[in-house]
Amino acid sequence: MASKPINDPHPYEQHILTLALILVSALLVYSHVAKRLDLLTYDAFTHAATVDPDPNTIIISIDEKSLNSIGQWPWRRAIHAQLVDKLRYYQASLIVFDVLFSEYDTQHPADDFLLAEAIEDAGNVLLPLHVHPLAYDKPLSEILPIPELANAALGLGHVHVELDEDGLTRGIFLNTGVGDAYWPAMSMAMAVETNPMVQYLQEIRQQTRVPYVAVNAEYRLIPFAGPRGTYPTYSYVDVMSNKIPAETFRNKTILIGATAAGLGDIIPTPFSHMNSPMSGVEIHANAYSAIINQKIIRSVSERWVYLLTFAFILVPILIFPRIRPTFVMPSTMLLAAGIFGFSYALLVLDRTWFPPVNSVLGVLIAYPLWSWQRMRHLNSFFSNELERLSREPDLSFRRLSQHSLEKIFLALIAIIKPKAYAFTHNGNVIHGLNPHQLSSYRILEEGVWQHDESSSWIKLTIGDDKYRIGLAIPSAGFRRPITEFLNKLELQSGQEAIIKKPSEQIAKRIHQVRDAITAMQDMRTFISRGFEEMPGAVIVTDPIGLIVYANSRALSWLQAEKKQIISTPIYELFAALKADNDDFNQAISTCLLEGKGKQFNLSIGHRDVMIHCLPFLVDEHSDAGLMISMSDITEIRQQQREKNQLIDFLSHDVRSPLSSQLALLQGLRSGRIEFDSSVIDQLASHAERSLSLSDQFLQITRAEQAIEEDFYEFELVNAIENAIDSISQLARQKNIDITLSGDEEIWLFGSAELIERSLINLLSNATKYSDESKPINVDVQQKDTLAVITIEDQGFGIKADELPRIFERFRRQQVSEKSGPKGAGLGLNFVKVVVEKHKGDISVDSVYGVGSAFTIRLPILSDQ
Repeated sequence: MASKPINDPHPYEQHILTLALILVSALLVYSHVAKRLDLLTYDAFTHAATVDPDPNTIIISIDEKSLNSIGQWPWRRAIHAQLVDKLRYYQASLIVFDVLFSEYDTQHPADDFLLAEAIEDAGNVLLPLHVHPLAYDKPLSEILPIPELANAALGLGHVHVELDEDGLTRGIFLNTGVGDAYWPAMSMAMAVETNPMVQYLQEIRQQTRVPYVAVNAEYRLIPFAGPRGTYPTYSYVDVMSNKIPAETFRNKTILIGATAAGLGDIIPTPFSHMNSPMSGVEIHANAYSAIINQKIIRSVSERWVYLLTFAFILVPILIFPRIRPTFVMPSTMLLAAGIFGFSYALLVLDRTWFPPVNSVLGVLIAYPLWSWQRMRHLNSFFSNELERLSREPDLSFRRLSQHSLEKIFLALIAIIKPKAYAFTHNGNVIHGLNPHQLSSYRILEEGVWQHDESSSWIKLTIGDDKYRIGLAIPSAGFRRPITEFLNKLELQSGQEAIIKKPSEQIAKRIHQVRDAITAMQDMRTFISRGFEEMPGAVIVTDPIGLIVYANSRALSWLQAEKKQIISTPIYELFAALKADNDDFNQAISTCLLEGKGKQFNLSIGHRDVMIHCLPFLVDEHSDAGLMISMSDITEIRQQQREKNQLIDFLSHDVRSPLSSQLALLQGLRSGRIEFDSSVIDQLASHAERSLSLSDQFLQITRAEQAIEEDFYEFELVNAIENAIDSISQLARQKNIDITLSGDEEIWLFGSAELIERSLINLLSNATKYSDESKPINVDVQQKDTLAVITIEDQGFGIKADELPRIFERFRRQQVSEKSGPKGAGLGLNFVKVVVEKHKGDISVDSVYGVGSAFTIRLPILSDQ
């Protein structure tokens, strides 16, 4: 059936959320609020993916040992000249000083020329420069070596290192300078000299450079090989004292710089931090090693940072609406981990640094924003649905305890009809009938029915009020069903717990939804069980006649399974049940096309069924389907047939002896028949037959109208003996002995008169349809909870083809009718009706020409 589509009341909210997240991410990137978190992430990544130090790089340190031996700093430049000469003699590949020679040595002017000569002779010495203001209030300037040294050196390189926001050094600018000057980093200058494959990256700016303004370009991150001391380091004084073998320096790149803490050239790095800072010369060694081994790390451009951050933030916007809500949080965590993984992989594989924290923060912000948006939708949906559900029909009372105890008590009185009862409130009798006849019973457990031989009691407490209910069961035969019925009643001891509604809005809404769902479930259960418990079969179809629902009774009648019958056309289902189904098809078409109800009868298997076809409309938005209700009228049809048989019987069997009597009387009146004893015998025979037929009708009518309220306890063997006594005269006429064997005492609940009359019918038939001197045996036994009565004769017997129908009304045996007394065919039917009224059953075993054995099974009293 068609249903009204549900439109999204906020179709643009997802776009608004996307725009909001993009703006938030842009603000995060622009404001650098996550810069320190990115730096910590970078440190963690570099610790996890360290690089190997260049094996051909050696540091000669100006350490405390050298200061103690040579003297305080600065040393004479003649000493540095001696070191250069020694390293030239050792065939060092490149000599790099991390010592500024920006001023002339006024005390020893000759030393400047000695150092310049040594540098020129070596031909492989790089000297440092620094960009720094000369005084606090002075502009930036380039601090170069003195001209003699600068001209003698192979090249110059700046030794400036960049400090991040947290005070740590992680990278350098490959190019820096002031105004028109533009210098490579010392590590870059070293790499260009030692490795021809390394290209010097110098940014050529077209715009005019402003004097006294620092120009920095090509920032690179340094992948440190490890903490301080990772590179081979030798004391300056040890080298000068020839304590280090010459082979140590052959073809090596030598960096000379201060490592002593007192000289101030110590800088914290991600591997050393503040507690163990690294010297500047070691930082240049790490940078040089990274450049020549192509491990130097470049940062993603700002444009790509924005684009990648936006891309990552768009991912949750796309996937959140398409996954289950329970997977949103794990997906957020996985996505955040994926961003970190992407950044780490980019760093390790491509030596490119992408700061991931802004993207992760954007994703983490997306989750609460999306959850808030979904919560708003859900809250709006709940509000609308709760308002709509409040207008739907509801079951006013879902539990018995919602009714007042007085109302429950009055309903019980109407159902049970006790001979005595009492309903007390705080000791005062509110309702009572012969309360003195109730047994005095001590109630041990509150809220539970307790029963004795004649009465049932329950005690309940509601608040400060105490109630008692006492009922006297009307008859012993109803004791078990009534006590079972009372025990099933869910009467709570006290009022239902009052559920305190929460004050928090979400909890309050959940509470409301739970109540609404409970009401819907109750209504659904009520309807579904109602359909299942209906006395007839129910089938519901859609607007084109395809079955959408069938209750279990319909499945049973049609001998179908639920999976097979659903979506089956109703025409095909019934086509197999009736060859000519034109009337059925016409009725179905009329209901579906014209919306008119139809009623007709149909035979389904051994059942006669009345079918009602009605249009089925759920609401104004749905198309009309079809509801088919099928009622089993087999019993009604049987009653109609029996009524017709009764009319035929009255018109023939009962009317026949009366007509014969009238004929005899008219013959006597006219003189055509002479009055003698034979005429009297004929009149008596016809009258006896009419009386017998009338008596049988009265007996079967009485049996059919018997109800359990009229039953009582009686002893079965006594009833059997009375039946034998009643038939003894007829048995003596044929010299037939009737013997009784079995148990002596069995108590039943029922009507002794009806049971006795049934046994008389069976014994009478056994006597009538037996030859003379053929014994009849009656055996009665108790087997478990049943009393079993067997009447066995050695009479004519019953043919096998007549056995299935001998208990039908007006059914007569052909052989017995020809060879024995004629009957109306009501005796055995009476026996079957009586046995079934006593919740028992009867069966027969018979061999034609040998005899018959009728067996009756009746339930005995439960307390025997």
